[in-house]
Amino acid sequence: MAEVVTIGECMGVFFPPDPVTLDDADRLLFDVGGAEANIAIALSRLGVRARFVSRLGDDPFGRRIRAVLDAEGVDTSAIASDPQAPTGIFFREWLPDFARRVYYYRRGSAASLMTPDYLTPAMFAGVRVVHLTGITPALSEQCAATVERALAYAAEVGALVSFDPNYRARLWPPERARAALLPIMRRADYLLLGHEDARAVFGVDDEAAILAAASGLGARVVVLKRAERGAIGLAAGQQYEVPAHPAPRAIDPIGAGDGFDAGFLAGMLRGYTVPDALALGARVGAAAVEALGDYNGYPRIVV
Repeated sequence: MAEVVTIGECMGVFFPPDPVTLDDADRLLFDVGGAEANIAIALSRLGVRARFVSRLGDDPFGRRIRAVLDAEGVDTSAIASDPQAPTGIFFREWLPDFARRVYYYRRGSAASLMTPDYLTPAMFAGVRVVHLTGITPALSEQCAATVERALAYAAEVGALVSFDPNYRARLWPPERARAALLPIMRRADYLLLGHEDARAVFGVDDEAAILAAASGLGARVVVLKRAERGAIGLAAGQQYEVPAHPAPRAIDPIGAGDGFDAGFLAGMLRGYTVPDALALGARVGAAAVEALGDYNGYPRIVV
């Protein structure tokens, strides 16, 4: 039985084997990626039973994604294959400046056509945490309604809601994101965000202002992820700060934030204190940047 359920889109991803722009690349590697699938993989590697809910095209990309998730021990029983719609794909670069340059080809994908009726009570039975991101409601109106249904099922089974706004400017402008994400953030038990999310949703960048705005939404724990400067957590009126975990061979930043989320959730599920859960999140996030690919660097440890 799954402890964590997460819902979203996993895609095929192409990237150069060397730190060059796509314009200059003469060959590309292929793997899979997507925030929610990354989190499910990281949780599984930490010994947490995770279920990924999604739809894939009945195509080579969809079959590769399912094979990778199965090999990682993720519960794929709630992933459907769509014979009509394709699996989304994207292309990305990994450059020394660590800037994120991503090019999506996901419009009309199988996952973007997911509707609330796809979700069933059985997908949430016995679940302790439902983890959602702001990427899924940005994909389509149907996906936004699906997230709303997931929140309802979480309430029915008494599961905690974990939410990472994960703002993507290529998917929607700040005004639309703010209107859609704030109601979800108000229902989150664990609110995990970064500076880019705060700028889009709150319109502020100062850390004190971010923490004040986020804590006012009512989450049990608010986490501000600060990359190489560690993380801050607010819980029960207490503020905790943990440093970044060392990453001496930083290569590729993609997947670090998802890894942090997974480490934090794993720690909380296993009864860690908030600072210890933050530290585990920092450890998993740091491991992610030392390997090329969305999920390859996540550690295999049981917590």
